[in-house]
Amino acid sequence: MSVMLNMLKNKEALSMAERAVLDYLIENKAVLKNFSVDKIAEAAYTSPASVVRMCKKLGYRGFKDFKIDFILANSKVEIPETKEYTDVILSKDTNCGVSAIENDIKALEETLKLYDDDLVTKAANIIMQARKILIFGKGSSFLVCKDFEMKLRRINRFAIAQGESHEQLVDATFLNQKDVVIFVSNSGKTKEIISAALLAKDKRAKIISITKIGSSILAELSNVVLYTTGLEGEFRSAAMTSRISQMSVIDALFAKCAYVDIDRSVHTLEMTYETFKKFKR
Repeated sequence: MSVMLNMLKNKEALSMAERAVLDYLIENKAVLKNFSVDKIAEAAYTSPASVVRMCKKLGYRGFKDFKIDFILANSKVEIPETKEYTDVILSKDTNCGVSAIENDIKALEETLKLYDDDLVTKAANIIMQARKILIFGKGSSFLVCKDFEMKLRRINRFAIAQGESHEQLVDATFLNQKDVVIFVSNSGKTKEIISAALLAKDKRAKIISITKIGSSILAELSNVVLYTTGLEGEFRSAAMTSRISQMSVIDALFAKCAYVDIDRSVHTLEMTYETFKKFKR
């Protein structure tokens, strides 16, 4: 059952104060992502306790769980589909090796069309000025996060990539306005990622998202959005073209990060090289 249908179905079980909260949220769907319990209560002319009770009567453990489901249910996610793509495994293509490379090339060509140098430069400046750099992703997107973590460390910018939801929430708990979180998510609507993004926003950290072209709740929560493309549909054998697209954007972003202080970056890369050279002997 959808969140909205569940809310309407259980409306009769709510008190007058709780109904006031529900009616306010239904009429003002867009405000919730920026509102706390106290702000919702104030706007609905009721108490924070009434907001929490309403959430629990609707079957949630508390306000945060309700907030995530409500935002996801009411976010307009538009992801264009690419008809040119054929899944090389699901189609049982005997020429799958060449087809896979051709698909990657198409994805990179489409990603290049989406490239915005001003946005990438803005993201790089935020990263290089941040006190703390966190990089969050799930599944194959986490592999992209680890790659970016390694690249940043080579220019002496300490970053932490996290792929486990509980660790993401722990790390996001201690963010502030001097920090940045980079989210890598193809869909931009993964529930665990949205949970971490909402927490990061509550902590006033900067949010940079690398996500597939189209509107999504992750994009709406972000200070800077770097768009990627992925030719696969929702049902796929593996994240192939989407991962290649993400990796290319990460490479572009890393290059811009290094260029923020190019002399220092070259020096730190030389130091890294000398370290590797020393221990290979």
